[in-house]
Amino acid sequence: MSEVLNAEVTSSEEGGLSRRRIVKGAAWSVPVIAAAIAAPAASASGPIYSATLTLKGANTAGLTFVSSTSTGTGTNLTGIGPTSFDIQNTGSAITGTITGTVNIAPSGGVLAGAGIQSMAPAALGSPAYSTAHEYSATFSNVGPLASGETLNIPLSFQYQRVNPLPKKVTYSYTMTITLTLPDSKSVTLPGIALSVTFP
Repeated sequence: MSEVLNAEVTSSEEGGLSRRRIVKGAAWSVPVIAAAIAAPAASASGPIYSATLTLKGANTAGLTFVSSTSTGTGTNLTGIGPTSFDIQNTGSAITGTITGTVNIAPSGGVLAGAGIQSMAPAALGSPAYSTAHEYSATFSNVGPLASGETLNIPLSFQYQRVNPLPKKVTYSYTMTITLTLPDSKSVTLPGIALSVTFP
C-alpha cells in the first residue's frame, strides 16, 4: 500500500508542482524582480546641472561706453557699471553650450539706450534696441566647464548712437543677465545698475 502511495506522490511531483519546486522557483524569481526595479532608477540618473552668477566690480566709475556705430575713440562716453560676472559650475561637468540673455532697460524716460559691446569669451548674438531704447541680446559659451570651475565673463559696454545725441544728461539703466544651462534650468542676476553720461 505504501509503495502505491509513494509512487503516486513521485509521479505527481514529476508531472506538476511540488513544494520543493515552488520554493526553488521563488528563490530565483526574487533577484530578477529586484534587478528590474533597480534598473529604471539607474538609467534615469544623469548629469545634475547647477550654477551661480556673481557680479564683479559693481558700480565701477569711469567705464568706457563706445558708440554702437563704432565711429572711433573720439565718440566714447563714460559711465558706471560692473566690470564682469562669474559663472561658477556647482553641479555636474558641462560639456555642451551654456546660453543666456542680456536685457538693459532704461530707468525712466531716455533718448538713447545702453548695451553690451563685448563679453568674450562668450559670443554675443542678435543685439538690438527697441523703440523705447531697451537693449536685448543673446550670448553663448561652448563648454567644457568642469564641476567646481569658475568662468569669468568680462563686460564692455556701448551706448546707442542716435541723431541728435542727448546732451548734458546722465541716463540710468537696469541690466538683467539670465543664464540657461544644458537642461534648460535658468539662473538670473537681476537689478544691475548702469549709467551713461552724455556731455
